[in-house]
Amino acid sequence: MVAGTQGTVSFIGNSPLLTGSFSGLDTAAIIEASLAVKRIPIDRLNNRISDNDTRVAAFNEFTALLETLQSSANALRNPPGSTGILSNVFEQKSAFITSDTATAATEILGATATNNAAPGTYEIEVLQIAEAHKISGSTLTDVTTALGVTETLTINLAGAAAEETATIDITADMTATDVVFAINAVTGTTGVRASALKIADNDFRIVFTAEETNKDIEITGDNGGATLNALGVSADNGATYTTVLQPSQPARLRLDDIPTVIERDSNEIDDLIDNVTLDLFKESTSSGTTITLEIEPDLSGVKAQIESFVTAYNDVKTFLNSQQVVSEEGEVDASAILFGDNLLRSLGRDLGTDLADLVDGLDSTALATLRGVGIELAEDGTLTIDNGTLDANLVDKLDEVRGVFEFGFQSSSPDIRLIARNELLNVGDFTITVPAGPIDGTNLQVGGVDAFEVDGGLLRGLAGTVYEGMTLAFNRNPAEPAETISISTSTGVAERLYQRLDSYVNKGDGLITEEVNRLQAQNEDFVDQIESLEARLVIFQNKLIEKYAAMERAVAAAEAASSQLEAFLKGGDD
Repeated sequence: MVAGTQGTVSFIGNSPLLTGSFSGLDTAAIIEASLAVKRIPIDRLNNRISDNDTRVAAFNEFTALLETLQSSANALRNPPGSTGILSNVFEQKSAFITSDTATAATEILGATATNNAAPGTYEIEVLQIAEAHKISGSTLTDVTTALGVTETLTINLAGAAAEETATIDITADMTATDVVFAINAVTGTTGVRASALKIADNDFRIVFTAEETNKDIEITGDNGGATLNALGVSADNGATYTTVLQPSQPARLRLDDIPTVIERDSNEIDDLIDNVTLDLFKESTSSGTTITLEIEPDLSGVKAQIESFVTAYNDVKTFLNSQQVVSEEGEVDASAILFGDNLLRSLGRDLGTDLADLVDGLDSTALATLRGVGIELAEDGTLTIDNGTLDANLVDKLDEVRGVFEFGFQSSSPDIRLIARNELLNVGDFTITVPAGPIDGTNLQVGGVDAFEVDGGLLRGLAGTVYEGMTLAFNRNPAEPAETISISTSTGVAERLYQRLDSYVNKGDGLITEEVNRLQAQNEDFVDQIESLEARLVIFQNKLIEKYAAMERAVAAAEAASSQLEAFLKGGDD
């Protein structure tokens, strides 16, 4: 080992290196500089990863805005499928109630309507509210003393099924409070609850209440009703009760001019008017009140959805505008992460076209543009609402407003109607040729080409045709002659936008989805390249360390030889 006279210990990575001991060179600095040069490709790859991550984040932000716009358009486009009507804002109904006296209608009843409800007006008189059976026992001086009764009680409500009936074993050591607890333990099964009320000192009453209206409480014991007698509730094993606080009774009402009084077990009535639920609160006859119920389209809901659509579109347009900001000096704004991106340019152009184009397939006199509905295009490309025009159109031209937004379907035959379509159907106008006689099990043609299979009363678009995913209900008498049925469809603004956005944000093959996947896959490749370069860099580093270590050893050996020679020469002089 040769010891140097000066120098420092440095670390290159995890490798120690003695520098400057003999050569006087800072070999650690030299190696670091060499490694820095070799790291340039790694740094560039890290920068590209960072840039890609920033673009992915921007695309994800943009995608969230587009998905919100697509969702807001969905409710306005006549959503497809058997449940589409439930989310179609144009099918939403409001139930309005008014009173013909000073008594507020809401004191007497409430009403709600589903989207399937038919518009209409009804006159309602509430004659009687449904009540739950409630009974009480006589005075007990104490509810904590054992009753001394052994018996099995059977409890239910009148008309109960076997699974709605429960039995309770009463033992001699049970108190009135224990019996109440045991009854309440099976309330979920029987629909009967109990309570021990303290009226005053030495005055307790056991009260039974039915959980359902218009159903009598039924309680009997297999020991002659000893338990009910001990509780003061019944002396004849439930045949009669000591005190009936409230007899069970049905709800009774009159509807329009129907002379028959309508009865229901509950105050919640959902089977009187289709898709309308009535909640009865109190009798109207005491005040001579008649309630007028009106089922109408929910115009406020339509307007709110249109406002949401406009807001969502403006958020998208604002984002697009923010990605095009350039300073007066021609420098791209730092926030314009996606400046010049082809996807954004094409989507911005397509959205503008979808909004501005006329809706084809509508009556020539009908509204056919957003501007006609009351939605204007501002200078920056965002939308504004003319509330006066929109409100007037919703009141007077609701069907025309629908036509501007949704997927429309009209048929020359009253026997055919659209019942289902796939998400992205766009078929324009076509004519179905129907031959004479039975057609079940055959195919119907459009333009001389098979297009629909006949399955009973349904026509299903054949796979591989533009009609795939379309299902039509066809109510046809097999004895009818041959005919041609003209179908006209229209693709409104909301439908166009929904389909356009799907091509960009679809989770499977949307254009933005694919671009995000490409950037993320590219980053994975960059990471692999970095790992490979880092491994090669370690090898290069170790070679440099060995090289300069060898140099130091050589310099040390030379210095040692020089010192020995100098000592030898000095010895010769002596």
